[in-house]
Amino acid sequence: TKSGFSEWGIHIKVKYRHANALQILSPHIHSGGERSVATIMYLMALQSELPSPFRCVDEINQGMDEIFERKVFSRVVTNSCEDAKDAPDDHTGQYFLITPKLLPNLEDMENENVTVL
Repeated sequence: TKSGFSEWGIHIKVKYRHANALQILSPHIHSGGERSVATIMYLMALQSELPSPFRCVDEINQGMDEIFERKVFSRVVTNSCEDAKDAPDDHTGQYFLITPKLLPNLEDMENENVTVL
């Protein structure tokens, strides 16, 4: 049979609570914030396998609670600003996060490689 892109897909397994088993990420089970966390973590994991000079995400923090948003933002900054000596072309990639809001007092904002417009 001939299959097109509509037949393709990935299953991301997640576990947000210690007592739960791994589950396939689903809009029927997981909140919007949980799906956003899984998406950005997946994109960052791809960077080591499929290097890209930049990735752009729009309103990835929508639906996240404050704890997740702070952790995700910190991880994005860490991934983008880490030492690139082992990265392809000595570059870890940039992330453009487009959002109508940022939490106040984000700890990683003072990093010299972070620019807020």
